[in-house]
Amino acid sequence: CVTVSLDDTELSRLTKIRNKARQSIAISEHMVRKSRSGTMTIDSVELISQEVKVIFFEDALVGGPKTLVPQVEQEEGERNPTKSKGFFPEKISKSNGRMAASKIAATASEAPSLKSGAQFSAKCSIYSAKVIVSAKSSLKKGVETATRKKPPNDFPFEMVFFSKDEHDKQTQEEVSNSGFGSVFCGPQGLCPRLEAEHSARIFIGQSTAQTTGMACHMSGRFIPTVERGSIDLANGHVSEWNEELLHIGGFLARMAYDYEMNKVRDAWPTWQKTDAEPLAMYVMKSFVFHPSTPDSKVSGIIKDAFFACSTSDEFPFISDQGIQHTKDIRLSHEPLAAFMRSPVLPKVHPILTSMTLPEHLGVGPYTLKDVVKELDSRWLSELEMAACLRWWSKISGNLGEQQKKWQNELLKVGKTHSRGKEIKLSSITQFIDGQMLRVLLPDDPLPNDTIPPALIQNLSSSSIPEAFGWQEMPVIHWLRYIKDCPPDQAHDITQTPSFAQHVLSVLNALWHTSLDDNGRSEVREILQDIACIPTISTVPCMMRAQEAYLPEADVFRDLPVVRQELLLDLRTDQVLLYLGVQKRCDIETFITKAMSGDRWNAMDLARYLIASPQEHVTRVMEMKLFPCDGERHHISKLFASTEINKALRLPVINCDYWDSNTQEALLLIRNGLRESPSIEELIPIASSHIDRAIRHAAFTSLCGPQYETQLEKHFDPLKFSSHPFIPGVRNGRACQIPHGEVFSDSTWEVLGFGRLTDQFNKKNIAKLKIRDRPTAEKLFQVLQSTPPKDPETAKRWFRFLAEKGVVTAGEFERIADLKIVPVEVSSEEPQSGKTPYEVVSPRECFLKSESYPGDHFYQQLFKFVDFGRNANAFLKACGVKERPECTDVLRVLLRCPKTFLKLAGDDHERYLTELRLIAVGHKSLPRKIHEEMRTAPIFLGYRRGKSNMGRDGYTHEADEFELCKAEEVLVADDMESRRTFGDSIFIAPQEELLEKFYSEMQVKSLSSCIKYTVDPDKEMLNTPNALALRKSIIEKIPIFLHEFDEPRFIKGMRVLRWHDENQFSVQACRTLDVTKRLDFAHATTGPQGQKAHPTELSAETQIRNGVNVLWIKEPKADSYDIAAALCRLLFSTYKKNDVLSLMTILDTDIEVLKRRGYDVERILSEYRENLEKAENGENLPNRMPPGTVQAPPPGAPQGNEPPSAKPAAFNKFTKLLHWRRKDPKLGEVKLSEIENSIEKVEKVMREEGGKDDKHISNREQVGGGKKQKNVGYCDEKKVTETDLEECEGQHVGQVKVWKRKGTVLGVPSKEREAFGKIISELAQVFGVKQTRCHVFFHGEDSNLMGFNRNDQIFFGLEHYIQNHKDAPAGKAYIDWYYIMAHEMAHVHTPYHDEHHELLVQALATKNLPKLHGQADVREFFNCAS
Repeated sequence: CVTVSLDDTELSRLTKIRNKARQSIAISEHMVRKSRSGTMTIDSVELISQEVKVIFFEDALVGGPKTLVPQVEQEEGERNPTKSKGFFPEKISKSNGRMAASKIAATASEAPSLKSGAQFSAKCSIYSAKVIVSAKSSLKKGVETATRKKPPNDFPFEMVFFSKDEHDKQTQEEVSNSGFGSVFCGPQGLCPRLEAEHSARIFIGQSTAQTTGMACHMSGRFIPTVERGSIDLANGHVSEWNEELLHIGGFLARMAYDYEMNKVRDAWPTWQKTDAEPLAMYVMKSFVFHPSTPDSKVSGIIKDAFFACSTSDEFPFISDQGIQHTKDIRLSHEPLAAFMRSPVLPKVHPILTSMTLPEHLGVGPYTLKDVVKELDSRWLSELEMAACLRWWSKISGNLGEQQKKWQNELLKVGKTHSRGKEIKLSSITQFIDGQMLRVLLPDDPLPNDTIPPALIQNLSSSSIPEAFGWQEMPVIHWLRYIKDCPPDQAHDITQTPSFAQHVLSVLNALWHTSLDDNGRSEVREILQDIACIPTISTVPCMMRAQEAYLPEADVFRDLPVVRQELLLDLRTDQVLLYLGVQKRCDIETFITKAMSGDRWNAMDLARYLIASPQEHVTRVMEMKLFPCDGERHHISKLFASTEINKALRLPVINCDYWDSNTQEALLLIRNGLRESPSIEELIPIASSHIDRAIRHAAFTSLCGPQYETQLEKHFDPLKFSSHPFIPGVRNGRACQIPHGEVFSDSTWEVLGFGRLTDQFNKKNIAKLKIRDRPTAEKLFQVLQSTPPKDPETAKRWFRFLAEKGVVTAGEFERIADLKIVPVEVSSEEPQSGKTPYEVVSPRECFLKSESYPGDHFYQQLFKFVDFGRNANAFLKACGVKERPECTDVLRVLLRCPKTFLKLAGDDHERYLTELRLIAVGHKSLPRKIHEEMRTAPIFLGYRRGKSNMGRDGYTHEADEFELCKAEEVLVADDMESRRTFGDSIFIAPQEELLEKFYSEMQVKSLSSCIKYTVDPDKEMLNTPNALALRKSIIEKIPIFLHEFDEPRFIKGMRVLRWHDENQFSVQACRTLDVTKRLDFAHATTGPQGQKAHPTELSAETQIRNGVNVLWIKEPKADSYDIAAALCRLLFSTYKKNDVLSLMTILDTDIEVLKRRGYDVERILSEYRENLEKAENGENLPNRMPPGTVQAPPPGAPQGNEPPSAKPAAFNKFTKLLHWRRKDPKLGEVKLSEIENSIEKVEKVMREEGGKDDKHISNREQVGGGKKQKNVGYCDEKKVTETDLEECEGQHVGQVKVWKRKGTVLGVPSKEREAFGKIISELAQVFGVKQTRCHVFFHGEDSNLMGFNRNDQIFFGLEHYIQNHKDAPAGKAYIDWYYIMAHEMAHVHTPYHDEHHELLVQALATKNLPKLHGQADVREFFNCAS
């Protein structure tokens, strides 16, 4: 025990415990105990167990770092203890020392903290040999001289060996993160590593730097060098002494190796291979000799002694069968591994190459003696013997003269079992090969001198005679063996039919290839006297060949007939006939047998007759010979025995199967047999027979190929209209349906029609001339006579019709008036039981919408339905609208306005909402409806009611409302008059939309019903104010008048000559009395009534002596009163904005007006031109604001309809806005530059288009020239960018096809293809890229021809369908040619004006020759080709 203390504090302790119990190891006799020179002798060897423990106490770390420093790689001085200058080496004094210190610091920083002491242990085995010294005197003297000591007479020599478990334990501790690692590992550690890393050392009482080259330390009386770092192998007697000691070390290593390997060998059977093999490999690695250092001769001497110390050739080594001696182990050889059981080396492993064995101990290859020994030692299995024979056949040709010798040796000792039979190769003389091998079965008996095929199945037949001396077995030899020596009953040719059949099949296979005439005769001789033909009659039996018949002879099933299995090969007949089997019997016997029974087969009879003379055939066919249903019939009364004829219960000929293409069937047909019934016989069976199976069979036969030609040429469904012969399903029940009530498209069943069963295919449908759907007339009859009775049924019907898409536009119009839509009957009282429904036409319905919830009063006015998306799409096509439109609301309103108001909850605001809807859409209504509107009390009017005191203490007036006719209500354009006469009149709601609507319905304005009386007093002549005002009016009134069109003016006021004093003057007065009176026939009696009322005005107009006089009150007239008076003079009705606009213009200096954007010079110039035209009697232009103008839509009111004039201020603002936004040069086309404009258009259209934008963005069109047109047929705003979705897979060439989103009805394919072709070819005419052309389907607007959006041209398919679908193709080409030119012109100018028209004409003219080159166009004009 060794302790380390500091100031009486124990820091660490090392304890070595050696077990006192020692195990003696016997030294075998073959071991040479003496050293090489005989100087030393091994007396005995013992095995000692030893354990070393190391304890580190916690106090050992008090003065140092809190974490222990792991071991680091030592420098050269650390590896060799002799080069260390002291116990504490100065590592920091040199550069390499600094590096080592930094390395220690680095590893110390990574080591974990150790908070308590640690204990380590290591166990090892000590092999100790007692060595007796008997040295020569010269050696003793030389050693004594060198060491100054006499050599010992005896001494112990020890070697340290670590077990695998202990080695693994120390290795694991070394790599663990405990902070210490393993205290027993490292360059000078107790536990060495394998593979020469940290190799074991030689000890001389202390460790030397000399390694042993293996994994075991050695300790003995070695004599070191002067430095004591190694042993001396260079100096005379010292060298001899040390070499002798190393020989002892080699001996002791061999003893340890044999002992450890024997332990593994003994334990191998009880261990798993995965446990035993690593242990053996560890022991072997421990005794692998690597070069030793510093003197490499050390490991060489030990290694030589290791192998030379034994005179035996038994060296334990690892093999695939455990630990074996190397003399018994063989190198692995794949061909021999299949049958040799000798131990072999494992698969390639590093240890097998690193542990080099002497030649006498090496592992050798297999020899032929080994193989003979193996074959002689045991019976090989079938697979092993087959492998052995394969091996021999491959190598035998390479043995030369030795081949015959070793062949005899192998065949003499080789033996195996095959199919339960002992096979000795010494008795084999024949083998089976060629065709016979292919036809024999594996279990067929073989003669004892024949090798079983399984043993030679992979050998070449040509190599067998040379390799083994065997010959091929003839079939005669095998046949005699199975006849004379059957091994058992199963293989007896006379008792087992199946085996006899097999033997005959073997003969049949070899008859023409392996047997000559002599061989065939020998076969017949062998078999002629034995019952070897398996037959079947009433009882299966074995017959001799002369007593058996072929099947064609056994027409009547009473002869011993050769089994059918034998006749699968047609060549077997020849073999059987050669052996003596019979084929026919005489005709009299044949007829007698036919008449005596009815179980025979007509096909067998026909087959027999085919080979008979014709007179025999005629005699048989003229007889009532053929049995059917208990009677015998002539052949002409019977039908072929087909499955269909049997199913139809027709009298059929007696046979088991029928094939009309066979010679037998053709013989029967030629002699009168009927193949099938006629159509006239078959259809009644299919329609009227009670048995369902028979009906099915009849109909199946009718659809068969045999009736195809007859049905095509002669079948008339009208002849069989009363026969329900078509199987189908109606109302969920299978039944027979007449021809005209069932269709090929089974989905029509939803409407109550019959549908075909699943057995129908397209060919059968065509054969029977069955339509795919009902005619339009039939569909109308069903919808009219049996409309859907409830919403669920209607939903199925309408969705079906929508998905089918078979209804044309004209048919939709007819359906729109049919009562086919079930709607719930509205009732004020709650209903019990089933909900009652009434059926109405689609025109009376609307689609449900979230805009009209259940409590909306529209729910009581209209009939709302919702049958799902697809069904709703169908109804929309039939006339059902998405929401009530102006016409619908107006129709209900005109029917009873008071009821309408009542249903609106007597809520005037709700009623006004509907009036606004009518106001927006009324212009598109027919004139007749406008007249009806004017005479109906539908106009809501307000009248000032009584005053009431409110909660706030103020008086409030509550308006009364009432429904009035147009003549009973006024538009309040004069607020002063409204306050005066408000309790006596009903006025229109005061919002611009409704006031405009009322005016358009010829509702008078309030101002037009006010009559003014002007009474000026104290007139003042030529006052400065009057003169200045007249001058200002003359100068500025044209600017104001420029904003208005002709209909706004009172007759003659548009061309009033303001500078002429005979037409207009301004007068001043001191007093101005003005009274006004209401002149309205429908005024109600109120406080004011029709009385005249004075009003405070400082200006008013009066016509005096034909002159329009503007009176102003001095000293200063109000500007507003002046403007209002002038407006009353000019307009039949005016707005407050008009007054304010005029007041602003009169009060503003002319220069300021110019700065504000008024083109004063141009306006005054136009004004003077208009005056001149009026003096010359010319019509004045109807001046309109420069905004976007469109012609009124078709059906808009004309003539006496009130004008639609916007307020002057709004017009002024619109003009200024458009002037700001519109580029005057945009879209301008000059005649002199027309070619340049065309070139610009063509350049754009020749570029690739539509690559990136799936939805082309929209563009606003503002502004425009003077020549505006109705652009409803070319309006891109009708189809917004989100309206369209691309139809994938439906493009026509490069022309994309689009449809409106949500369109359930698909794009018509036929029309799409035709229209796309026209657009593609016209694109070539104009030289336009097809990717810039698109086709869109917008099914609700057939007037929309197309539009240009961002230089992409869209063409309307619906317009083509309505106008060109049935027209000549040439006409379609011409019309769409001009439409394409129209849209191309929009590339340069977005407006429909004179510039656009000029460009269209130029584009069309330029490309007319190319258009004329189109074949369809030339055909249309009857041009010569």
